Amino acid sequence: MAVLSKPRLDRFLKRSNLIATLATLDREGRPYLVPVWYEWDGTYLWVVSKPKAEYVENLRRNPQAAVSVATPEVPYVRVYMQGRARLIKTAKDWLPMGRRMAARYLGKAEGRSYIEKTKDWTRIYIKIKPVRVVSWDGGSTGHEWGKKYIQISDGRSRNNANGKRNLANGDRIASSSLAV
Repeated sequence: MAVLSKPRLDRFLKRSNLIATLATLDREGRPYLVPVWYEWDGTYLWVVSKPKAEYVENLRRNPQAAVSVATPEVPYVRVYMQGRARLIKTAKDWLPMGRRMAARYLGKAEGRSYIEKTKDWTRIYIKIKPVRVVSWDGGSTGHEWGKKYIQISDGRSRNNANGKRNLANGDRIASSSLAV
């Protein structure tokens, strides 16, 4: 897989106005996904949230998080990161970051209007330090890497101990961890 170089990864995350998907674990340990605005500073991924949001409560119980940012059109570029989230209380010091995010996602005029209407709402920073980053350059360097995700079989059926059909090495399967 062709990964993004650190400079390309930074450019993609800093310049993009793509909505990120933040994954946390709910009370039952099930994945909880939420779209979020984010800011990347080259080391940490930041989210500004409301302290009572369900995903913030999830992070209070378990700080493990994952984030995905992906282009919806060709050429697909994807970044996936896992890390530990730190919740940081904030007074009004969230406003500079909030203004940048609002302008990035809504445009300057609508962003200013949004911040003006919500500037007195309590916020909390979510600061995620990635421990794992996976990226993909959209296939611009070819698709040779994809072969390792495909298994094609000889088509013979195999049964398990209960007499039911069992997928084993060699069964006719084509799968991929990327939907490309």
